[in-house]
Amino acid sequence: MNVNDGTIDAVYELVVGVDVRKSSAYDDRGKVRMRRQLYTVLNRAFGLAGVPATAVHQEDRGDGVLATIASSVPPSRIVGVWLTEVHEQLRQENENAELPLGLRIGLHVGPVTHDAKGVSGHAVDLACRLTDADAGRHLLERERADLVVVVSDSLYREVVRHGGRFVDPGHYAPARLALKDDEVPAWLRLPGRPRPEALTPAAPAAPGGPDRPDAPEDPPAPIPGPVAPPVAPGGISFGEIQVDGDLSVNQGNTYRAPVHIGRTVKGGHRA
Repeated sequence: MNVNDGTIDAVYELVVGVDVRKSSAYDDRGKVRMRRQLYTVLNRAFGLAGVPATAVHQEDRGDGVLATIASSVPPSRIVGVWLTEVHEQLRQENENAELPLGLRIGLHVGPVTHDAKGVSGHAVDLACRLTDADAGRHLLERERADLVVVVSDSLYREVVRHGGRFVDPGHYAPARLALKDDEVPAWLRLPGRPRPEALTPAAPAAPGGPDRPDAPEDPPAPIPGPVAPPVAPGGISFGEIQVDGDLSVNQGNTYRAPVHIGRTVKGGHRA
């Protein structure tokens, strides 16, 4: 505590946000089981990773957990051994589960203020928003995975990219996430899987190109007027992608050029 003004000084800690996938799908009895599974997975992983209980501050969020890890624990142990153990414990819990537990984990490191009610600070806010970002939700659903990890750009640059035990920077994919009040760079990983494929939308194939060999050589000129470009699901973007479904642009219920109906083609084969 600052003896001059009575305020509490912030300490530099790793912040971990954890949310359960589609928690509304559980009935009341199911939520009890889900919460028991959640704490079993997280706390077993802390123990197996050699993280002392005294170094972990946890706050319950109903369908998730907010935790901070004391600076005495190397951040590389959390993004390496601990995440590996979370993945393994989750796999065991889901082995015969009727409704598999799915987790989104957001990680950031920065100044954290502790008081009698809990923790606060920009680092806490950012970790929670990374956990809740649409990017993680979409990736978890698209890949039919049970665990997705979203780390802040600063944590990636300061810790992940240097590697370590069970820390492989090549397994993380870069992203720009549209959060509540800002767009920020971040990195996504699916533990136990290769680096995720990207999520940005592909541009429509050019007329007469390999995707549309029967298109006319001189298509009609676009009708003048503002045309909004396609937006990636959840307002996110990173590298190459695969998009399924119909892509079209319309204004006032009137279709405006360009219009591309169908699926994107990747590697010479339809996705």
